Amino acid sequence: MTAAMILLLSIALLAALLEPWVKRTRIPFTAVLVILGFVGSEVWTGLGYDTGLRWDSFRDIILHLLVPILVFESAFHMPTRLLMRNWLPVFVLAVPALLISAFICGYLLFIGIGYPQAFPLLTALLAGIILAATDPVAVVSMFKSIGASPRLTALVEGESLFNDATAVVCFSLVIAALANRESMLSWQGASWQFIATVGGGVIIGLISGYAFSLFYRLIQSTNGQAVISLLAMMLPFYIAEHQFHVSGIIAVLISGLWLGESRRHLLNRSKKKETFTSHLWELNGYIANVIVFVLMGVTITLDMFQEQWAAMLLGIGAASISRGVVVYGFTPLINILPKQEKIPLNYQHVMMWGGLRGGVGIALALSIPVTVPAWYTVQAIIYGMVLFTLFVQAPLMPPLIKKTL
Repeated sequence: MTAAMILLLSIALLAALLEPWVKRTRIPFTAVLVILGFVGSEVWTGLGYDTGLRWDSFRDIILHLLVPILVFESAFHMPTRLLMRNWLPVFVLAVPALLISAFICGYLLFIGIGYPQAFPLLTALLAGIILAATDPVAVVSMFKSIGASPRLTALVEGESLFNDATAVVCFSLVIAALANRESMLSWQGASWQFIATVGGGVIIGLISGYAFSLFYRLIQSTNGQAVISLLAMMLPFYIAEHQFHVSGIIAVLISGLWLGESRRHLLNRSKKKETFTSHLWELNGYIANVIVFVLMGVTITLDMFQEQWAAMLLGIGAASISRGVVVYGFTPLINILPKQEKIPLNYQHVMMWGGLRGGVGIALALSIPVTVPAWYTVQAIIYGMVLFTLFVQAPLMPPLIKKTL
């Protein structure tokens, strides 16, 4: 067993033991995971041991396993019918608004850092894309505890689910462009590649979602249905990425939405509350989040704060400004469209402050190749924003929700 495995398993065990205590406090459990990962790695290296963690040792696991698990789990539990009733605002906020937010955030970082040779515009755009990916898990749990509007929950959760998938697609395109700068695509070519990549993923996701939903209905055993759900995540991703070279994460998203809706339909007919499959995906999502946040803690160093503190603060400011532009700039445009239910101002306040950064953003930050110019600075910027989320945004969410809703 490698040193890295021993370290990660030890931290995960300690986190599991502390979780009941953490739930009695207002401290986010993910914050505890980061702290444990950081302290554990500092103690480990202080004793003279190497953590054994290298970028190329976990990049494929993160991008090809953990991120698909996080996206599929969210899609599988998403109330699709409520999402479809709010599809236009979710789509606008998750695709065009995310792209604009990424450009604004990236340009602000580029101007703020001011070293084009060391921190080029394309690298800044990569940071902007990752910062645009939101994670509302903590916010949605607060909504449920206070009985917030199902529509607000659908808007926040739906935007996060789709903008995570959009961010993953854009991340892959920018990484490919950085790796092949001599043959870099034009804006028109990049736009076409984005459309083709997403469109191909949607088609594969629809086909696999339909096929696996049929199998899910035919198989009566709980274990068999659980296996079908695992295949509905793994096969679309593999086929999309490796056979057709389109977006595997979009295929996973669509497949998860379809299978999740099929599961809810079966539950309504049988008048059951939950299934083993649902609990399995809750566990999968939990494990994936634990691994991602612990890895973040393990890869944070004291030198990062000493050397990159200004870039971290700049990232927090740029991400907050771009988020404000998206929420307060796009929702009024959505409100004037015909046949659209208005998004009230108090919803906008919650959506603005509730744009937390979490699992997918960390996973993408951990997956940045070390060949990318200023990769360490980008990773530090993302970490700074996640720490701001965990220790500032998340603790302030309950009073904001109570005051505005």
